[in-house]
Amino acid sequence: MKITRIDCHQVVVPAHPGRVNSPEYGPAIFDLPPKIILEIHTDDGLVGLGESPREIDESAHRAPLAKLIGQDLSLLNFQEPPLADLSNNDLFAHPNQSRPHRLLEQSFNVYSHLAIHTALLDLLGKKTNLPLSALLGGAYRYRVPVDTWMGRMTPEDSARICAQAKRDGFAGAKMKCALEDDNVGRAAAIRDACGADFKLTFDPNSRFYRYGEAAGMLKRLADVGNIGCVEDPFNKSDLEGYRLLRAHGLFPLAIHAGYNALLMDAIKTEACDLFNLGGTPWDVRKAADICWLANLPSWHGSGVDLGITEAMCLHVAASCKSMSRPSDMFGRTIRQHNLITNPLTPQNGAIPLPTGPGLGVELDRDALDNHTIKQFTLCESDFPRPRG
Repeated sequence: MKITRIDCHQVVVPAHPGRVNSPEYGPAIFDLPPKIILEIHTDDGLVGLGESPREIDESAHRAPLAKLIGQDLSLLNFQEPPLADLSNNDLFAHPNQSRPHRLLEQSFNVYSHLAIHTALLDLLGKKTNLPLSALLGGAYRYRVPVDTWMGRMTPEDSARICAQAKRDGFAGAKMKCALEDDNVGRAAAIRDACGADFKLTFDPNSRFYRYGEAAGMLKRLADVGNIGCVEDPFNKSDLEGYRLLRAHGLFPLAIHAGYNALLMDAIKTEACDLFNLGGTPWDVRKAADICWLANLPSWHGSGVDLGITEAMCLHVAASCKSMSRPSDMFGRTIRQHNLITNPLTPQNGAIPLPTGPGLGVELDRDALDNHTIKQFTLCESDFPRPRG
């Protein structure tokens, strides 16, 4: 099965008006940068779908995609396909020297290649007639817990968003915030609108600033009674501060990490109770296994993505034993469309795992056309390969 053509669609899908921030905090900007939607075609008629992270443009994809044209899918290493362009790398640009580097001992997986990883796994699933979760070892759950999401909002807007989210099938919410916000008022308004069992994750992206200030805020929030956890309250270089904050025992502390040294350091210093994990499917899978060995739960993070990446995340979360906490997947509740025919709708706080081979989702062609701002195609004729 050989890769013959790759169609690339650069898309912009806006958020629903009023869905991210209250006017006091300015309009949403996360939805302005384009994403790349990939369709990787093979000579036997299969098509694999992929979606890039935000702010990863055409230039980041052309070189790695060119490496795939003409490749036999059966010979690829799906955990680390040969995507990295090392031609200008000062350390690894000369692999064919008399004493070559042991390149297999280096990792060149990067998050910018997420769309390619996803599309290749989708192709493999379609070729083998297996869901993506089976390719990662099998599903531990067929309903993946999820929470809704919002930016910085007033207490009134927060309660309105969460009340609608509860009607839509969510059982909790993750919210962006800062020390300067009325966080206690937000939590109380949501409790009054949704009940204390509608749990909240406060994610200030380090904007509780430092241990002392964060401790004061967490103590005030503890009296409200509906906080599920607090993620990344201050800079993660201060893991000792995290350990001290965790010792207060107010509610669980989470750290956003990946398959990296931060994950290991946080575990070794007992800096948190759970992890938000992100990265390529294989890197998340390995990081989640480390969490399982450390007896720490985790969830799959997101970049407020579209349907292809959300479907991939659902499969990954289903295949990871430690991912028992609600993951960051929202269907069509944040953006105006998810560009797939499947809405990925939550039911009682969880989204059912997509069925069918690969990702189990299909592109909505009309929605794709409506949101595409640029398109380009790479094919075999663009990259003739020597015979013999």
